[in-house]
Amino acid sequence: KQWYQRRVPITAGNLTEEDRTAIDAVISQNKSNFNAHTIFWMVAAMLVFNYTDFANVVYNDARVRGDMLKVGSGMIAVNLTVGAYLVIYLSYMRGKKDWTAHTHPALIPIATLFGCAGMVVSTIALWPVWTFLTLPILFTLFMGTIMLASLLPF
Repeated sequence: KQWYQRRVPITAGNLTEEDRTAIDAVISQNKSNFNAHTIFWMVAAMLVFNYTDFANVVYNDARVRGDMLKVGSGMIAVNLTVGAYLVIYLSYMRGKKDWTAHTHPALIPIATLFGCAGMVVSTIALWPVWTFLTLPILFTLFMGTIMLASLLPF
């Protein structure tokens, strides 16, 4: 083909067997989730957890609003439960890839709402301890947890 000729968009119908084999080879090469940003977020979360003495502060510091932290943790637990149901149970155990066909359509927005609300309530609960650093601390711990979860074999 000449450079000035119109390109045909790639669809499943106009791919040759050789093209499909080449695409499958590229996809199979890139299955590793270990990359620079995954390692960065996990190391950052470990450093933040260690240097803020996060566990000790959450359990022992009198400035933490314990009731709000319990509510926020409960909301995040609902989010994680829905995520585990969709990813582990439906996708991995049952082999269903289309979640919307096998679940209630409002399940994902409800999980998102509970996750965001849990993050806000947890931030309010921990604000008296770290003030403006609470948001970056919780965000770094969240990203480290997400990156750790991306390494699970599901």
